[in-house]
Amino acid sequence: MNFIKSILRIIRTVILSLLLVCIVIFMVNNRDTVTIHLHPLPFDVETRIFVVMIIVFLLGLLFGILSCSQSLIKRIFTNLNDRRKLRKLEKQVAKN
Repeated sequence: MNFIKSILRIIRTVILSLLLVCIVIFMVNNRDTVTIHLHPLPFDVETRIFVVMIIVFLLGLLFGILSCSQSLIKRIFTNLNDRRKLRKLEKQVAKN
């Protein structure tokens, strides 16, 4: 069993290393600057294009994870509702 875990750990390390190498190559090849105009606001942001693409990728990844995991969202709202009920009960106990 330990042998299988060590092989899986090595495979995961290799995959993550390859992903890191691909990200570094991507960043080196996309060093041009881009200006982002925030139209209603009077701001202009000038940055490298790889920064914009990585931010958009991470936001898409986050949105995809949150939209696909309904159980996670249900659990978050259930926890918030339970905390609200607990505070109300604590206030009632404190009054008595």
